[in-house]
Amino acid sequence: MRRDLLWPWARKILHTIMLISLISTIQATCLAAVDTSLNEKYPAFNLSSMDLSIHPGDDFHSYVNGKWIENNPVPADKPWYSEFIVVDDRTTERIRMIVEQAANNTSAKDGSVEQKIGLFYRTGLDTATIDRQGLVPLQEELDRIDSITTTADVQRVSDHLLSYYIIRPFFSFFAYPDSKNSQITIAWLSQSGLGLPDRDYYFRQDNESMKTREDYLDHVAKMFVLLGDSPENASRNAKTILRMETRLANSSFTNVENRDAVKTYNRMTLQEIEALAPGFNWRQFLSDLGYPGIEEINVNQPAFVKGLSDMMQTETVDDWKTFLRWKLIRASAPYLGSEFENESFDFIYRKLYGQEQMEPRWKRVLSTESAFLGEPIGQLYVQKYFAPESKAEMEEMASNLKKAFRFRLMNLTWMENSTKARALEKLEAMQVKVGYPDKWQNYTGMVIKNDSYIENVFRAGNFIFNHGAFGLDKVGKPVDRDTWFDPPQDVNAYAYPEMNAIFFPAGILQPPFFNPDADDAINYGAIGFNIGHEIIHGFDDQGRKFDANGNLTDWWTARDSAAFNNSTRILVDQYNKFEALPGLFVNGNLTLGENIADLGGLTVAYYAYQQTLQGEPEKIDGFTGNQRFFLGYAQFRRESIRNESLRTLVLTDVHSPSRFRTNGVVFNMPEFYQAFPEIKPGDKLYRPAEERAAIW
Repeated sequence: MRRDLLWPWARKILHTIMLISLISTIQATCLAAVDTSLNEKYPAFNLSSMDLSIHPGDDFHSYVNGKWIENNPVPADKPWYSEFIVVDDRTTERIRMIVEQAANNTSAKDGSVEQKIGLFYRTGLDTATIDRQGLVPLQEELDRIDSITTTADVQRVSDHLLSYYIIRPFFSFFAYPDSKNSQITIAWLSQSGLGLPDRDYYFRQDNESMKTREDYLDHVAKMFVLLGDSPENASRNAKTILRMETRLANSSFTNVENRDAVKTYNRMTLQEIEALAPGFNWRQFLSDLGYPGIEEINVNQPAFVKGLSDMMQTETVDDWKTFLRWKLIRASAPYLGSEFENESFDFIYRKLYGQEQMEPRWKRVLSTESAFLGEPIGQLYVQKYFAPESKAEMEEMASNLKKAFRFRLMNLTWMENSTKARALEKLEAMQVKVGYPDKWQNYTGMVIKNDSYIENVFRAGNFIFNHGAFGLDKVGKPVDRDTWFDPPQDVNAYAYPEMNAIFFPAGILQPPFFNPDADDAINYGAIGFNIGHEIIHGFDDQGRKFDANGNLTDWWTARDSAAFNNSTRILVDQYNKFEALPGLFVNGNLTLGENIADLGGLTVAYYAYQQTLQGEPEKIDGFTGNQRFFLGYAQFRRESIRNESLRTLVLTDVHSPSRFRTNGVVFNMPEFYQAFPEIKPGDKLYRPAEERAAIW
């Protein structure tokens, strides 16, 4: 997936220098060798997961995964359950051992990474102190808001809150490569400030959306009561919040617009921003953050900035004070006492995602800690749990995928030679990063104390805001191509077009995604697909707009652009017809980039697998190698999901629901029909050749 810059820049990067003391302290027990649990065998594919009563041509996803889904309902503490969750839980248990060892070492050197890891974890688990402290750790911030008397004060306080990283009163502000000059890092500004998952939640008139807004009003009012407001004032404040957020939403880009790399590139000088949005003091903003030298900003959504400026000139100071109190408590609630955390969970997780109960406390704290101390923990993780041969095998497989895609590019009939040459140049230049970074970022300045959990979150957040992978101290500097944006233990893979690079953290290189004991067919259908998926992101509807150097530029002929767009329209139309819930359909434009990467990625992985064959492989469990390739892909996608989660994801996520990511892809591929000749016209999902999408 291409990473969304609005929030996932939370899990950021730390440093090796201060890690030395931690390594020396626990090396004997934690880093002596790769953990023996890595020798545990995992089945390549389990026939008991299949539902053989379903014909593969009617629903291939359920044919492969039906019994697994039936036997694996969503646990009470999850919004959904999938192989990604299984692997993430396994990884989290391993990380827990690393972190708890640090937490139990009360003699760690002051300022060492071990002390930071241990203190953060201990303060997060100390619920007695957290409950006893109540709002005391927030009192200084609440007093700061209460002291506001002018609109200038509103901005001054909002700037201060933004620097805590987890609070975005109006927008996100961070450093990232300039899309049109990808060698240099510039400041980016992107819309935020909403409490509902997406701007359209404020305007939809269907029953579910109206109920969500009612639930949101109730939730906001309850939070204000917990802050000490009377029920009457809390109800009035909640209505103020919904009204103001609706104004912000009205100026916000849609989620489809936010995908557009051209539309969201608007590099402006301060003078241009001041002319567009005079109601916000931009020079004061930069000075408050400590970066008065910034002279240009890429404003992702100019209409939002203008709308915010208008609000600054028309909303009352008292309403802004209410707004900032809400932003503070909404962001802080998960790290405060049980009443605040429970109320936050009730709306965000129970109402929006259907999750019945919280995960155990240690998991919640560890998830938060990973957002701030993920990389030093990750350095310990890879030394203990990531076998060096896995990195070498993955790099070889990635090389095979690039070779397969190179061959397909060279033989495309719809692309002119001039465009083809630029595409091949981009593919050749694409970096594939596996496992963990070659160098680790400096973490010296982060301060963690034994005072309060929320204050540690604020201090750690402020460090990441300034010095993390997207930290503002990088503005104006050359782009560091060695930077990783997620820690090594992350169970994910991602692409950054401005860097023309794809990343595969150690966390995802585990069974069933990457299984050293599996046959090539299963592995190429799983992790091979994943590699192909990330490669194709460089050539999806947005990635194709970036050249070999990661610069946003049009290197396509007009004829080739038209041919590409015609092909993608077929895919949009197909996915628009997928009904996730009664009356709720997938948004083919929102999910287009991922759908292109799915189809192209699986196609390239299939042909990379073919290159490994030396003759026809023997059947395994009655299935041919080509059949097992597609079984491996469907296994990669299996998932149980709650209806509430499914609805929220369909409305907000750039990924299609899992069953459509399986069926939507394979029934476009002629190779799939060849592998399963029993699939014939008349089957429910059979797609005639002339109706199939073919892009890469």
